[in-house]
Amino acid sequence: MTERSLIAGVCLGLGLSLTACRRPSPTPEGPSMTWVSIPATDARVRYVGRTYRSDTGIVFSHPGVTVRARFWGDAVRIRLEDAGLGGDVGTNHFDVSVDGAAPTLLAVHPGQGSHLLASGLPVGLHTVELFKRTESLVGASTLLALEVHGELREPPLRHTGLKLEFIGDSITCGYGTDATFVPATASSKVPGFTSKHQNPRNAYGWLTAQRLGAEAVFVCYSGHGVYRNLDLSTSGLIPALYERAVPDHPAAWDFSHDSPDVIVLNAGTNDTFAGAGTAAFLPDEAAFKAAYRSFLERLRALHPRAHIVCTLGSMTDGFKRKEQQGVVTSVHVGDWISQLVAERQRLGDARVHRHVMAMQNPFADGVGEDWHPSAATHQKMAESLSRFIQDVVRP
Repeated sequence: MTERSLIAGVCLGLGLSLTACRRPSPTPEGPSMTWVSIPATDARVRYVGRTYRSDTGIVFSHPGVTVRARFWGDAVRIRLEDAGLGGDVGTNHFDVSVDGAAPTLLAVHPGQGSHLLASGLPVGLHTVELFKRTESLVGASTLLALEVHGELREPPLRHTGLKLEFIGDSITCGYGTDATFVPATASSKVPGFTSKHQNPRNAYGWLTAQRLGAEAVFVCYSGHGVYRNLDLSTSGLIPALYERAVPDHPAAWDFSHDSPDVIVLNAGTNDTFAGAGTAAFLPDEAAFKAAYRSFLERLRALHPRAHIVCTLGSMTDGFKRKEQQGVVTSVHVGDWISQLVAERQRLGDARVHRHVMAMQNPFADGVGEDWHPSAATHQKMAESLSRFIQDVVRP
């Protein structure tokens, strides 16, 4: 009798099955199926985008921040503290994807603590991805823990290719990209902001990164500018926000992290549009140039090897005029940006570039909420920008 037959005979003699005789083995074939809570700070939970570690978990608010993990099991959920106020404007939304499948939309409402991301999966190895669609004005989120019905495994591999960083305002945040309206006239009213229609996956930054096989990180905030915000305030300007891990929080960003290969700076739209109905209708050239120049210097000091692409649009090219008592006065923020790029190039910075973004055509491509670029316009922006980046990065 073989050894295997002997063991089988013993088991049968005891009235037990062979399966019952085997000792349970949690790995690698299959863990015991219980709910396991893993702190958000665990090294096996991987983040893309800006975050900081608080006393309770990992805090983030920029759109496009992504959480990834791998687990063996059949279900996964998260515990989350959310600062959104709820309603059409204050509800944070996330894309949830398992094993690369098409994402499902998760709306996070005030007072909720636990959120089921997936259940009833085939028992096995799975990758879960949580992607923040909404921006900082909707509210910050704190991930407390990832909970798996099974066992957490080592994380997915890090991206090793081209890394892009997009700095800007609502256009970069993907404001209104999941809603398209075709206005009848230039003065037509279109619906205003709702957080469920904000989707950076339909915005030029994410689309550009996809075309280039790159990883994208976003540092952006609607309504904010270089030297003045849309409401004419001067707090929380884009250069100041760039220093923080999370806007509206004091924690500084740790720039010892890997530098991006390409930085796309799309700022100046709010500086241009601000001042309606006031004496400050036209932006101030000296103030804008001083702030933009200092920001370029700061970006170069932080990222000596990065290509910096300066663009503007596509809601305006930066031209603005006013007529008062028959006298016409105009400025052109886009031209100022071109001059500042040329200035840096004359100083020997060959890695700063000017990309001219075409203005949107609302009557051909429609618009998103509050006349922001539609998804179709963002596609065109991405086509143009990705070709430009290929030319300057891979000549």
